[in-house]
Amino acid sequence: MYRRYSQTGDGSMPLSQINRNRFKNVIIFLLLAGLIAMVVISLPLIKNQGSSRTVYIQMIQKEYREASSDSKTLSRTAGADSAATLSRIRSNIHAIRVANSLSNSTGNGSLLPDTELQILQNQVDEHLIYLTTAMDTGKYTTELQNALDAMEETISNLH
Repeated sequence: MYRRYSQTGDGSMPLSQINRNRFKNVIIFLLLAGLIAMVVISLPLIKNQGSSRTVYIQMIQKEYREASSDSKTLSRTAGADSAATLSRIRSNIHAIRVANSLSNSTGNGSLLPDTELQILQNQVDEHLIYLTTAMDTGKYTTELQNALDAMEETISNLH
């Protein structure tokens, strides 16, 4: 006649079990949706990994051209704008090092030997030291230009 009250949905499974199953299904659905979203987002990044190498090469070549053109404007004596020019050259070399390390860390490999870039940066620092002491800087300007010219072939042949 009257059914006895019980906490079952369809008579075969308790309501608490049904709620737990719903909760599990929602969690599984959210995890699958997250996994699919990650795959969709990462596919273009993997596909464009070769183009990121091209971007790093273009960045290095641009910074090199700026450093090289600035080094040609350096005065042989301690000119008024020499410190600013050397600072720009130093920032260009630093940008080259950053692009090189980014290329290396993204799996594209190192484009240039970091030791050569460190030597260039040390030459700029040494040039700045002699510039502040008001000594003749012609020798250091020539060394810096020669070092930049020596890297020109390596940088222009990057592919």
